[in-house]
Amino acid sequence: MGELLGIPEWLAMTLWVIVFGGVIWFWAWRNTRKMISATLAKRPNPTKEDFLAILRADVALETAEFLWERAIVQLEPRLTPHPDDHMIDDLPLDEDEWSMDWPREFAEKQGFHESNLPDWPADWPVTVRNFGRWLDLGPQQTV
Repeated sequence: MGELLGIPEWLAMTLWVIVFGGVIWFWAWRNTRKMISATLAKRPNPTKEDFLAILRADVALETAEFLWERAIVQLEPRLTPHPDDHMIDDLPLDEDEWSMDWPREFAEKQGFHESNLPDWPADWPVTVRNFGRWLDLGPQQTV
């Protein structure tokens, strides 16, 4: 292909990879911005204090703080987590991180093994609030 354009084939392939990577990056960036805008349009952007106060009725303070600390790193500066956000549909969070890393980190921080977390209740939507409620079930399994 490159020889037809008068440039070395390795350079043509390199340019193709760069352009393809740029298109994928732009597409992901645009979709993330659309997701953030849609989420902001349907609910307020709580402060940390608001978030903790709203979640306090459902989860331990340490759990609410853990969720804020982990989510805000991926969401700021335009978005903050809300307890009723669906973690897949509303937030541009890395699913592997919150589904695999967060439970392990939470369990280690609370002094139990992540295997003590129960299976996810089938009838619970995957919201930030329910994720916190599920994390709080882990320490109960160790008693």
